[in-house]
Amino acid sequence: MVSPLRPGLVGSAVRHAGGLLVGREREIAVLTDALGGGARSCVVHGATGMGKSALLSVASSIAVRSGLRPVRGLRALSGVDRHTVLVVDDVERLSGDEAERLERFRGAVLLAGDCDPDVLAVVDAVRVPLRPIGAEAVAEMIRRRFDAEVPPEVVALCLEYSGGAPGVLSDVLDLVTDLESVRHALPGLRLPRLLRAVRRSREVLDADAVAVGRALAVLGSAPLDVLGEVAGTGSFRTLAAFERLVDARLAVAEPMRVRSPALRHAIRHEMAPEVRERLHRAAAQVLHRRCDPSAADHVVACARPVEAPWVAPALHDAARVHRAAGRPEQAARCLRAALREPRTEVAQQVAVAMAELHLRCGIAPRADELARQRAAAGEWFDAVVLDWQCDEDLLGFAGAPAVPDDPERVLRELPESGPRVVQQLALAGFGLLQRGSEKVVLELAPQLRSRLVGAERDWLTALEMWARRDDHAAVSALMRDLAQASPLRGCVALGAAAFVASCVDAGRPGEVREMLVRLGYTGTLPPVWTCTLLLHQRARLHLALGSARAALADAERAGAAELADQARAALTRRPRPVRSAAWDGLTPHESRIVSLVLEGETNRAIAARFGVTQRAVELHLTRVYRKVGISRRVQLSSVFGTA
Repeated sequence: MVSPLRPGLVGSAVRHAGGLLVGREREIAVLTDALGGGARSCVVHGATGMGKSALLSVASSIAVRSGLRPVRGLRALSGVDRHTVLVVDDVERLSGDEAERLERFRGAVLLAGDCDPDVLAVVDAVRVPLRPIGAEAVAEMIRRRFDAEVPPEVVALCLEYSGGAPGVLSDVLDLVTDLESVRHALPGLRLPRLLRAVRRSREVLDADAVAVGRALAVLGSAPLDVLGEVAGTGSFRTLAAFERLVDARLAVAEPMRVRSPALRHAIRHEMAPEVRERLHRAAAQVLHRRCDPSAADHVVACARPVEAPWVAPALHDAARVHRAAGRPEQAARCLRAALREPRTEVAQQVAVAMAELHLRCGIAPRADELARQRAAAGEWFDAVVLDWQCDEDLLGFAGAPAVPDDPERVLRELPESGPRVVQQLALAGFGLLQRGSEKVVLELAPQLRSRLVGAERDWLTALEMWARRDDHAAVSALMRDLAQASPLRGCVALGAAAFVASCVDAGRPGEVREMLVRLGYTGTLPPVWTCTLLLHQRARLHLALGSARAALADAERAGAAELADQARAALTRRPRPVRSAAWDGLTPHESRIVSLVLEGETNRAIAARFGVTQRAVELHLTRVYRKVGISRRVQLSSVFGTA
């Protein structure tokens, strides 16, 4: 009879294996029953990283506790008896001579390997298949490693990446430093265990299987015809090679794919760079012919230009999709790949779209990027490429801006490009607004919008918001569009000030909070003129909401003396209590009684005031309690407020 799995040899082996045996309680129980029932042979089998070696060590410890003598390896055995058990790991790597010696051994054996147990000549062996572990076991492994609670999304990510292989997950956890870095580190990890498995498989697989496996690693998953075309093999050869990959536990069907993302990355890392480049180019061409949008991803993965006429337009379309889905980094990768291609009819659009990402999403341009963009788009790009610097120049104006003497003429004669277009547009437009010439701004806006690009359009949007200040619906729509730009830019602060002013004027101050929080305009703002306007309107907002102290602070920073005086006057006035909705359900007489109670009057004093009995006052209060769902006098203030 085998002892329970408590502290001892077995417990020591389990602890030594660490997280590799989490979730393997059933397999350990099977080994315990088999070895405790009379020295039966056991075969532990599973794919790479499933923890076969760790479980074999536990089986050896169980054998010792069962009175058996484990002997490792196929060396010459002396004194073999019924108490001896042969332990062999990585049985799939045995040579032909070693396999024959194993077949001739007639004692009990413990075998572990990535192999089909049917091919092993072991009579009446207990088979212990190692299947992928689940989410609970993955969470426990990560929790043991980092001693912290694991978010469900991290568990799901690690489970998908490792394919439920505890050995692979253990290697991942050895390479990452904390939970925060897991998500970004996975694609670039080089896992030694899987790289060794890939190299061993390459040694035993034929050329077709290796080619199909590499194509599948590049594609991720693909139908048979696409896989064969990328790998350069016919359909029948591709199918036969894929079946050999399945037998080697490298791939699975439905859909045809590599067994796990971790193994896929290992196959990609094992390939030479020129082989990987050739496969990505072939995949891009094949998928483009099938109108598959993922062709752009393979172009991005190429280190050199593909030099095909369809590439730049496809990358431009893919960047638009990524941008609309809130993935600006992926959009930038597509556009950078498009800029590498020979000049095409969309070169100008690509360069302008890249500049938009610099401006709106804060993606810094690389050293040689601006030169390539200007070369691609020519003079049209000059206005865009300088937008960010111009915007920074405008933000450098502290205090009141210096508007031109004839702002209308400046706007009418505004050039299409140049280093000072943004300054001239913003300052001339603001000068017209200061003079009350909103109609001129609205008149010129369509003409200007047709020839402005990039940040210039954003400044025009902000000026239009001020000119349409009385049309709250239009201002709100323009604010939603402008809020897509970076809040660090002056045009966004100027537009936000117009939005706050419109909300306050329309008596709808509650709409402002969410937008100000989203843009980060709720705290201290830089001392520049656009932010000074925003502070001024924010002070009006605080006054409308009854926050006199916050209004005073903003008004003083904005230099708005009149608003500051209003805020000080509001602070000195006794604040009126906010009338609760519960008052609406009371009769006039009940309201008078509740008001006196809140002022501290007793029931006797209230009865004397109205010339009724004290019992009548108590009955009125009881009815009030029932209406508002309370039971005691002291709860009145929590429902109706203080007097």
